[in-house]
Amino acid sequence: MSVRLTFSVFYRNGTALLRFSRTNDIRLLVRTKVAPRRVHTQALNPIVNHNSSPSSGWQNRWNLARRAFVDNLLSRVTNSLSADLRRRTARHLMFGNSRPFFALVGVSLASGNGMLTNENQLEGVCWEIREAVGRMQKNLTVAERLKLNSSLGLKQFELGSVIAKGNNAVVYEARKIEKDRDPSDGKLKQGSSNTMYPLAVKMMFNYDAESNAMSILRAMSRETVPSRCVQHNFSRTDQQWLIGYDQNLIKLSPHPNIVMMHLCFADYVPELIDSHILYPQALPTRINPEGYGRNMSLFLVMKKYDMSLKQYLSKTPSLKIRDKILLLAQLLEAVSHLTNQNVAHRDMKTDNILLDTSEGNDVCPALAITDFGCCLADKDNGLILPYKTADTDRGGNIALMAPEVVNARPGTFGHIDYSKADVWAVGAMAYEIFSGSNPFYSYERGKAPLLRNSTYKEDNLPAFGSDIPLIIQNLIHSLLQRSTSKRFDASFAATVCQIYLWAPSSWITKYVMPTSNEVLQWMLCLTTKVLCEGGTMMSTSSTKQRTSTEYQLITTFLHRAKLYEIKNALYWMHSIQQE
Repeated sequence: MSVRLTFSVFYRNGTALLRFSRTNDIRLLVRTKVAPRRVHTQALNPIVNHNSSPSSGWQNRWNLARRAFVDNLLSRVTNSLSADLRRRTARHLMFGNSRPFFALVGVSLASGNGMLTNENQLEGVCWEIREAVGRMQKNLTVAERLKLNSSLGLKQFELGSVIAKGNNAVVYEARKIEKDRDPSDGKLKQGSSNTMYPLAVKMMFNYDAESNAMSILRAMSRETVPSRCVQHNFSRTDQQWLIGYDQNLIKLSPHPNIVMMHLCFADYVPELIDSHILYPQALPTRINPEGYGRNMSLFLVMKKYDMSLKQYLSKTPSLKIRDKILLLAQLLEAVSHLTNQNVAHRDMKTDNILLDTSEGNDVCPALAITDFGCCLADKDNGLILPYKTADTDRGGNIALMAPEVVNARPGTFGHIDYSKADVWAVGAMAYEIFSGSNPFYSYERGKAPLLRNSTYKEDNLPAFGSDIPLIIQNLIHSLLQRSTSKRFDASFAATVCQIYLWAPSSWITKYVMPTSNEVLQWMLCLTTKVLCEGGTMMSTSSTKQRTSTEYQLITTFLHRAKLYEIKNALYWMHSIQQE
């Protein structure tokens, strides 16, 4: 064995061993034979984002795409250049840096030299895009994480004024108490700004559960589904139950369009300003002798948002069409994320959609779904709920229950499929966004709604104004199909909105069907924009061409984009335009 070959083998295996010690990924130690003109990527598996949980098939496509591209590239250069390029390329692939690969793929696609031609290879590049964007999203999520101690409970927070109150909970603005600040300074101050109180604490009303953390978490477990941290200061016996609790309940991974819930814990209900006026019945007897509440309850710590979607639509009736489409796209991306993780919200309404308007009134706000108290998040049953008796909880907001839910009948083998129930509710809410009124709501006491979800027909759906794009009109009508087989799923509907917002206009208006290479070039352009400016996504720099909401929406699209779904969405959009 020559000295050069010995050094090459030592370098490859030594680097893999170093990578293994850093990532603890046994797959990186797969050994391959040395070939004179190939960069072997079999031992160079990518760093997998565990939130996305890709299948092995997509990983194989990724390997196929990179291997084919690098082999074609090296076969076109001289031997001396090939040796140097092989070492540099292996170094980049070894440490999972996708940007050089994206740059080379983009150049090859633009020049049309046919480096990647197979559909599986192109899908492999899409997988690489999803992984690169996923890693960036994960880094942003870690940066947003607060250092909170669940064992301290309410003691680590200073509560402000009431933000909102419902039948089951009350929400206070809050901030974490700093060590160098007097906690009594500004306590319960009214009318504070987002800068002073960046958090919100939601206190659930507890009338039934016993006053201990285990009973409270068991009774209100669904509220904790989007939480990133659950109280863990239990006794050893309670910790055994907590392990089972985690095994049966699905925990949502972070998503920009799902409420940012930092922590949940059980603590004693405090006596706060206006509590005797706002919710006297929910107070325990130690605070209000006539109250019915328990001494302890569940507290949810989340990001403070500015208003609900219902409030926003009432305040801005002249919203631009593009902003309305941005809101719809965010809703669909959120529901797509829920469906992919086998969670159904089951209480979709504009009151449960929160908005962040920190970028200004002239910019479309960021949107997040909240209030998971009625959700279905069962690892055993997934999105299929056994429906044997009429006492089974089918969710909240009966007016926006999908037809297959509201018309379900209990039986020995009865069940309800919620896989497309939330997306139907999004279609109904789209009428509120685009036309100002929901045909399934009754806006006057004693007056029946225009349509009933149990009996309506698609032909009876109200027409939209001429200013609403034809594609969006048909998309909303497709979401409201009574038959689940004809109804679009959230992922496909979100892809249609994303293409309408960001794709070249010629693809839509001129009925030009792009090739797979052209679609991939477009995706690489979006990826480059996101990766280069992703670190400053929340910046308010005047040099930015897009808002933070738009950047985040593009990021969520790239994190789940698949080439075949994009092409299917384009085919559907062209068929609508040509009718």
